[in-house]
Amino acid sequence: MGNRPRRPVWWFTGAAGVFVALLVAFLADLGEDREAALAATDVEGAWQGSDGGRLTVRADGSADLEGVTRPGPDCGQSTDAAGRSYTGPATWVFDTYPDEKPGIRFDYQGPATAKPCKVYLVVFSLKDGTQGFLPQDPPGMHYVRSAAQQG
Repeated sequence: MGNRPRRPVWWFTGAAGVFVALLVAFLADLGEDREAALAATDVEGAWQGSDGGRLTVRADGSADLEGVTRPGPDCGQSTDAAGRSYTGPATWVFDTYPDEKPGIRFDYQGPATAKPCKVYLVVFSLKDGTQGFLPQDPPGMHYVRSAAQQG
């Protein structure tokens, strides 16, 4: 009878050890998927789009967008083919588009009604440089960054 009260303690200790090991493994796996925070030096420069669009990002939070596909008619622009892109000034902040990697968000006023518009650039790094894409663009379109300082 002297050994009987100890048996449940050993079972509990063993189960707790397995639980802690599984928890540590889960948290370690979760940590691998986290993206490193972006810095201004990661996004500053000129981004050339495969469709001819261009994004100029400056460290001071200002930007110029040229021929960038607008997100949709809800930002106060016409729905005709000629009005499907935006060229003009914008501001930018670090932001993450839902279910995507970190990136930046461009904010500007829609030319037709001055409603606020948002365009996201999802940023990722490859061995041959930094690239990104706009979620509203058709599949396969991308932007490549040139880190040259823009005035």
